Amino acid sequence: MTVDDLMTRTGLSRPSFYEYFHDRHDLVIKLVEKLRNRIFPVTEEWLNGQGDPRAELRSGLAGFISIYQEHGHLMRALSSAATQDRQVAEVYGGLRDGLVEASAERIRGEIRQGRTRPLDPDETARALVIMGDRYLAEKFEQSDEPDVHAAIEALTTIWMRVLYDGSD
Repeated sequence: MTVDDLMTRTGLSRPSFYEYFHDRHDLVIKLVEKLRNRIFPVTEEWLNGQGDPRAELRSGLAGFISIYQEHGHLMRALSSAATQDRQVAEVYGGLRDGLVEASAERIRGEIRQGRTRPLDPDETARALVIMGDRYLAEKFEQSDEPDVHAAIEALTTIWMRVLYDGSD
């Protein structure tokens, strides 16, 4: 999408765009920063927690899904654009990679504490985060009113079974 396309859709002039952004890349960076600032606080309990992993995980996933409800269209658009635009891929990939890295660190802590079996924290976190992202993208694309509770339960169960030897 070009700046002209974007501004035509908003009904504003091209110069209006440049009052707020240097270019399309600057817009993408600011959008991803806003998403990051919304996502990390709601997932922090899981990412940094030391309490009951199921409760923390459910809470983090519920928070993430609520943000996805509100901004899923933007997340899907960024994900799609990332396949065709290297700059978008770098910025949006950085958001995903931040979630992967933080999740991998939590998994490492769980391994150190003997709460989960030894596994590759980085690859496991990457697989779980990407799987969850794709699952939510499809779920929210297929319905205007997806069953959010079912999504929270499905993702919580999958993460718990992967990390905690089948317990959910």
